[in-house]
Amino acid sequence: MHETKTRNGQNALTRRLGAIRFWVFAFMVALGVALGIYSYFDHRQVESNAGERLAVLANVMASNIQSQLTTMERQLNALSHLNRVSGGRPPRGDGITMRDVMLEWCQSDPTCMDLLVVDSSGTIVEWTGSGTPPLVDDREYVTHHLRDSAQRVYLGIPQLSRVHHGRWFFAMSIAERDDDGAITQIYVSIRDLLHSFDYAGIVNRTPASSFAIVSTAGEVYVREPQRELHMGRVIPRVDRVLPTNEGESRTSRIRSRLDDRERLIVTQRLERYPLYVAATREIDHVMANWRSRSVVLGLLWLLLAGIAAYVGSRLTEDVRLQDYLASIDGLTGILNRRALMTEARRHEERRQAAGGLGLMMIDVDHFKRINDRYGHVVGDQVLRQVAATLKMSCRGTDVLGRYGGEEFLLLLPGADEARLATVGEKLRAAIEAIPAIEFSEQPTYPEILTISIGAAVLHPGNGNLDTVIALADQALYQAKNAGRNRVVVASAGGTV
Repeated sequence: MHETKTRNGQNALTRRLGAIRFWVFAFMVALGVALGIYSYFDHRQVESNAGERLAVLANVMASNIQSQLTTMERQLNALSHLNRVSGGRPPRGDGITMRDVMLEWCQSDPTCMDLLVVDSSGTIVEWTGSGTPPLVDDREYVTHHLRDSAQRVYLGIPQLSRVHHGRWFFAMSIAERDDDGAITQIYVSIRDLLHSFDYAGIVNRTPASSFAIVSTAGEVYVREPQRELHMGRVIPRVDRVLPTNEGESRTSRIRSRLDDRERLIVTQRLERYPLYVAATREIDHVMANWRSRSVVLGLLWLLLAGIAAYVGSRLTEDVRLQDYLASIDGLTGILNRRALMTEARRHEERRQAAGGLGLMMIDVDHFKRINDRYGHVVGDQVLRQVAATLKMSCRGTDVLGRYGGEEFLLLLPGADEARLATVGEKLRAAIEAIPAIEFSEQPTYPEILTISIGAAVLHPGNGNLDTVIALADQALYQAKNAGRNRVVVASAGGTV
């Protein structure tokens, strides 16, 4: 009866595979006609996907830069408040000066070049530098506030430092005014452009990409790669890629004014600050895979007959794999008994080439007691953990399945009695360690968990699968009678 059911199942599978091969062939022929249409839409999709990825990257970078600039602004506001309430000295009585506080803040940030307090004449009255401070009355972070009384916060353009020779910086400044609107103090944070907004790692991990921070007037703050080469450059007509409103993004396809390469570019404007982030990738690199696919598809169209046979063969394997996956035990995620015995029969036929087939019957000790004391939910979790631990301890060629209830069956192709004893002890110890490793902080789980193992080897030309299962079952029975939590291996002569 069992052989008849198996034969009928195999015939149904054969018919199913025959139908699949027919439809695969028909599909491949139709695909040859549709290649041109596919290639067109594939091109659009590839470019769209690349744009979406760039948009995510630009948004993340813009949010991060927005946060950094906001932090700078808060620091300047804190400095202003501290200076205002203390009259130039912090409210501590330990001799700490305003300059000490500014030095501490600046030294804790590797991007900080200097912090300044400037009066309305452009004279630095306090700073973190050494020696005589330079006159900065012509710097935009001063002149802007003198020209524009409405704007309290100003973000400056990239400039070369007069103190730190050869180094580019940008400044953020806030102006404090009296009741008549006259400037009393200007607080300035000078930031080193060489070390600010460091996203070189992201660019290096994204081939043929670039990242830039640019003002809405076109001044380049940072551009990766080749940061030092581009600092301070001006890009003409940035309006062609800029979104209209703050916080918005825009995707364009342009030829870069910096390296003369055609690029896909996503620009994201910052809120409150006159900057935008540009994330780009070279079009040639974006479309490289599409071009390769188009060539390959054209060649494949000429080989449809061969491909149909190949695809049919692969689908055959897929159907068999699906049949196999349908036999997974729903609780433990390993093979159920039906699939396990199917695998066991296959290995029984191959035992001559493998040099034998080792088999282990594994039983969770006192499992009924666990269910009764802790409940079936915990019992199910114990079975899942036991199965996972056994699976992690097996070789890739071993086959593990749930034989029934709390029993598991493990097939070890090519194993002899000595290996069964070694592996059995390894599995026994691994299961015994589960409570300490997995359940240590869960009081509603058992503190002791053990297994008993009965093992036997199906040698070439000696017995069959049913014989060795019965022998392993006898060995398991003996292990349980001997006190559990042990491994018993049947001898090569077939005795326990």
